[in-house]
Amino acid sequence: MQRLPNAAGLTPRAAHRVSPGGVAAAVLGVALFVYYVQRVGVGEIATGIGRLGWLFLVVVALGGLRFAVRGMAWRGCLEGAHRLTPGRAFQAVVAGDTLGNLTPLSLLISEPAKALFVRDREPVSRTLAALAIENLFYTLSAALVIAGGALALVLRLRTVDTWWLASVGLVAALIVLISLVHAVIWRQMRVASKLVELVGRRRLAPRLVARWAERVRRVEDRVYALYPREPGRLVRLACWELSFHALAILEIYIVLSRISDIAPTLLDAFVFESTNRFITTLFKPVPMRIGVDEAGTAALAEQLGFGTAAGVTLAIVRKARMLVWMTAGVGLLVRRGLSVRRAIADAGTARVATRQDELAGGATRGAAVVVMARSPEGRRPPKTRLAGVLPDEHDRRRLYAAFLADVVAGCGMIDGVTVRVAYTEDGGTSGFVKAGVGADQLMPQRGADLGDRERGVFEDLFRDGFSPVVMIGSDLPTLPAQRVVEALDRLRASDDRVVLGPANDGGYYLIGLAARPGHAAVPDLFTGIRWSTAWARADTVAAADRCGLRVDLLGDWYDVDDEASLTRLRAELATEDGARRAPATTRVLEEIFRD
Repeated sequence: MQRLPNAAGLTPRAAHRVSPGGVAAAVLGVALFVYYVQRVGVGEIATGIGRLGWLFLVVVALGGLRFAVRGMAWRGCLEGAHRLTPGRAFQAVVAGDTLGNLTPLSLLISEPAKALFVRDREPVSRTLAALAIENLFYTLSAALVIAGGALALVLRLRTVDTWWLASVGLVAALIVLISLVHAVIWRQMRVASKLVELVGRRRLAPRLVARWAERVRRVEDRVYALYPREPGRLVRLACWELSFHALAILEIYIVLSRISDIAPTLLDAFVFESTNRFITTLFKPVPMRIGVDEAGTAALAEQLGFGTAAGVTLAIVRKARMLVWMTAGVGLLVRRGLSVRRAIADAGTARVATRQDELAGGATRGAAVVVMARSPEGRRPPKTRLAGVLPDEHDRRRLYAAFLADVVAGCGMIDGVTVRVAYTEDGGTSGFVKAGVGADQLMPQRGADLGDRERGVFEDLFRDGFSPVVMIGSDLPTLPAQRVVEALDRLRASDDRVVLGPANDGGYYLIGLAARPGHAAVPDLFTGIRWSTAWARADTVAAADRCGLRVDLLGDWYDVDDEASLTRLRAELATEDGARRAPATTRVLEEIFRD
C-alpha cells in the first residue's frame, strides 16, 4: 500500500531524511577536527590525556550525573501522578541523546526518541509535552550561562578600562531579560503573535505572515499551557537545570587542572562551559559538534593563556566521554528491541505525527477522559455520607484527594488520551495540585444542576476538538482502566451510541459520547433525569432512546460514598491488584485506621 504524504507534503521517511546541508556540515566538521589535531599534534594530545589518567572515570561519571539531572527535570515537568521513574528517565535521556549526537537531526530525533523509549510507562503525547517545557527551561538556563559567560570573559580579560561598568550593565540586563521572559509567560501575554500580526498589518508578505502568525499562536498556547504555575515546581526545575551546568563546569575544571600547566579557576571553567553551550546551540546539526568544538575551545584556550593544545585536548576528552555514553545509549536501544535505524525511523514518525496535528490546527485532538470533581479543600466538605465511619472532616478530605489522585493517575496510563478534571465553581481550584492534578488539566463545570454541568462539559470538550469523550466520577479509585478503554473503543467504532457504566445504586459511574457530524453537539441526555436516585440510569436510557441513540452497557462498578462501599473498597485494597490500582487511597486509609 502506498504511504500517504502528510500535511506538509512529506512522508514519514522523507521527514527524517538527512538534508544535504546536514551532510555538508558533518563533512566540514570532520575536516576541521583533522586540521586541529594535526596542528596540535597527536603526541601532545595523547600526553594531555595521559595526564588525566583515572580521572577520566570521574569525567564519565559526571556526564552520567548530567543525564540524570536532565531526566529529573523532565520528570518534574510531568503534571500529576506518573510512572516515569528516575531510572527510566535517565535511560531515555541517554538513548535519545545518542540518536541526537549520531545524526544531524539533533532535537528533531532525540526528543521524540526519549518519549518513545518510555511509552510503556507514559503516553508519548504526555512525555513529549513534558519534554517541550523541559527544553524551554533548559534553553533559558543555557541563555543565562552564555550571557553570564560573556560577563565572566570580560572579568577574566579586563580588556576595557570600564570593565566593572560593563559587568554591572550586563548583569542588570540579564536579570531584566529573564524577568521579562518569565513575566510574559506567567501572564500569558501574546507578545510574539502580536508582533507577527503587526508585521502583517504593514502588508509585508501577507501569506507568509498569516501562516507564521498561526504557528506562533499555537506555540504560545503550548508554552502557556505547559509552563508550571506552582512556585515550588519552578524553583525545582531551575535548580535541576542549573545543576546540569554546574556539573559541566566541575568537569571542565577537573580536566583543565590535569592537562594544563596553568592552574585554572572556576571562573575559567565557567567561561569554557558558556562557550561550549554557545557552540552546542549554534551547531546542533553537526554530529557530536565534531570540529567546531575543537576550533571554538582551542580559540578560547589560546585567548585565556592555556594554549591551543589544552583547548583541543579538552574538546577531545569531551568527545571520549560522549562516545562512552553513546555506546551505553546504543546498548539501551538494543535492549529495548530497537536498532538505531528503527529508533530514528520511529522518532521521525512521531515527530511527523505531531507536526500533522499542528498543521491541522488541532481540529481533531483525539479522545478525552474527564473526571467530574470538586475541590478537596473547598468550603463544602466532600464525602459527607461517610461521616458515620469517618467523623473527622480532615480525614474525609484527605481520602477524597487520594481518590482523585488515583483516578487521574489511572486514566493517565491510557495511551493517546487527554485527561481533564472538571471542577465545580463553588469550590474553585484549590487542592487539586496536591492531589496530582495539573493546572492545565483543569476545566470548570457550568450549569445549575448536575445535568446542565455534564452537558456543558461535553459541549466544551467537543468544541475543543476532543472526541470521543468519556466522563467518570472522582470516587472510583480502583476502577480498572480497561473499562474506560472499552468505552472509548466502542465509541470509536460508532458514534450513534452512548456508553454507560452501571453503578450499583441505580446511577452510572461512566458515560461516554462521540461527536456526531451533522447532529447537535451533545444529545439531550441530561434533561428530566432524577439525579441521585435509583432511577437515574433508567431515565438516561429512556432519554437515549428518544434521541435515537443505542445504549451500550459496561460491567457494573461501585461509587465509594457510604459505609458499605467503603468496606468493600478496603477489602479490595487488601488484595495486591487493588492496592496497585489505588496506591494513594491505600496509603491514606492505612494512616486513618492506624490512628
